[in-house]
Formats: sequence, C-alpha cells, structure tokens
Amino acid sequence: MIDGLCKTGHTDMALSLFRFMEKSDCEPDTVTYSAIINSLCKRGLVDDALNLHSRMMDEGIFPDVWTYSPIIQVLCGLKRWEEVGLLLNQMIHDMKVSPDVHTFTILVDAYSKSGKLDDAKHIIQIMNERGENPDIVTYNTLIHAYCSQGQMDGALAVLNTIKSKKIMPDCYTYNILVNAYCRELKLDIAMDIYRNMASDGLSPTVVTHNILLHGLCQLGKSMEALTFFYKIQGLGHKPNIVTYETLLGGLCKNHYVDKALSLFRTIECNGLIPESKTYNIIICGCLWSKKYDRACKLVDKMVYSGFSIDAATASVLRHLLLSKAHDPTLVALYQKCLIALR
Repeated sequence: MIDGLCKTGHTDMALSLFRFMEKSDCEPDTVTYSAIINSLCKRGLVDDALNLHSRMMDEGIFPDVWTYSPIIQVLCGLKRWEEVGLLLNQMIHDMKVSPDVHTFTILVDAYSKSGKLDDAKHIIQIMNERGENPDIVTYNTLIHAYCSQGQMDGALAVLNTIKSKKIMPDCYTYNILVNAYCRELKLDIAMDIYRNMASDGLSPTVVTHNILLHGLCQLGKSMEALTFFYKIQGLGHKPNIVTYETLLGGLCKNHYVDKALSLFRTIECNGLIPESKTYNIIICGCLWSKKYDRACKLVDKMVYSGFSIDAATASVLRHLLLSKAHDPTLVALYQKCLIALR
C-alpha cells in the first residue's frame, strides 16, 4: 500500500502509514523504506531521504540498489559530489550493493551535464570492469556530452564503439548527432548521418526532420527546407506544429512571406491547429513585408482562437508605428492588438 501511495504522489499519506506501521510493531522492510525514499527524492526532499536512509541503517535494515539510486540522482543534480562519493563508497564497499546500469547511467549523465567528461568516461570504464555493460541510454548520454562540448570526433568514436559491441543505435542517438552538426552549421555531415539511419534499420522521427529543417533555415536555405519538407511528406512522414513553425520562421526571415502564407493555409488540412507561436510568427512576417491587411485578418483569426500577440510581435508593431505612424491600417492593427490584450 505504501508503494502505491508513493507512486501516486501521496508521500505524506505514505509517511503517516509508515509511522502507524512502526507503532503497531509491524516493521517496515527494505521495499517500504525504498519506496518512501524514492518519493521524497522526487519531491526534492533529499535531506529527508538521507535521514530516513540513516534511520534505516540504524534499524539494521539493509538498503538495496533501489534505495541508493534515487538519492544519488538528486545529489548529482544538486552537484553535491562529496556526498555522492561517500554514498557510493558506502554502497559498494560497506553494504556490498552493486550499482546497476541505471545507477551508473545516472552518474554518467550527471558528470556529463556538469562538464566532467573524464569522470563520465571513467564511470563507463568501471561499468565494463564490473560486468555491468552500458546500454544505449548510457552511451547516448555520453554522446550528448561530447556533442555539447563540440567534440564531434569523440561522439563519433562512441558511436563506433556502440556498433562494435553490437548495440544498436536508436533514433535518439542519431538525433543527438544530427542536432550537433546542425548547430555547428555542418549540414552536409548532418544529412549524411540522417541518411545512415536507414542502414541501421531506423526511420527518422518528426524530431529528426525538425532538427534538419531548423538547420537549413539557420543557413538561410529556407527554400531548400521547404523542398525537403514536401519530399518527406511525400514519403509519408507527418509534420507537427513545430515543423510548421520552423518553416514559417525560416521563410519569413528570408523574405518568402507569400510562401509562408501558402504553407500556413495547409496547417489545418494536415489535422493540426495553429498555436499562439504559429500565429505570431506569420503575423510578424506580414508586418515586416508591409502586408498589413493580411496581418489584420490573421490577428482577427488569432484572437478568435483565443490567442494574443506576444512580446516580439508587439515590438515589431511599435517599431513600425514609430516610422509609419501615419499609416491608418497599421494604427488600426495596433489598436486591435491592444484590445485583444485586455
């Protein structure tokens, strides 16, 4: 029952039941303690979890890997490295509890996000030495760390290691690499990696395509992005609203507002509904290209849909008003937006 309460987020009720158990001479076991410790950690109450862990030890109840892992994860997130080291030492040497792949992956992830790449690699070395083979989640974490630091050769070396160990990369592996190369504006390499997904029997996801579309738009290749969009649609890949927002932003930025307007009209045909960000992107594009009448109609539709202009659109409007205060359409549009914000 305590485990069920903890899993549904009712930690306080679980603690009340836990205290009732103690008073009733019904001794909590490792599973009971671990459930409450895990729940406390999820709420960020790591010091309470540590106190309960100490109390558990004092009662002669031995913690297991499920007891230690959530505490280690929260301590890592708080960068309380000294306590992480002490807890690991207690876990492995004093209690003879072996960390599992999940625990090791927590450490790899934490060290990677803190820029401690050497420590992350050392953890993987320890895993291999202890016979706890890293899985694709562990390796993805390390690849992401290399990519975050711009060490693409290291990331590719990890990919080769994965394949040599007969561990299949997943879509997330490739998305990390594609995103990293797009971020470095190396679209040719990103596209090569994208094409290699098929050789590993993987189908790109909408996230993969959105990354590539964003990369193309960043390089000012919005028409190439649009061509790529129609190509993947023809292959049966479904866009999401982020796909459209990426393309609309790229087209508007590169002065293809008419193309953007045509694309905007297809959103609902694909079973999607424009969101606040979608409207604001296309309205900004219309404003910069002096399509004020079209912007007015879009604002009407946006307001009818329950949205309002954002800070970026308001800023564009103010800028245009300062330079074209005499334009009646622009003034009317600004007043309409002000009313919508009330």
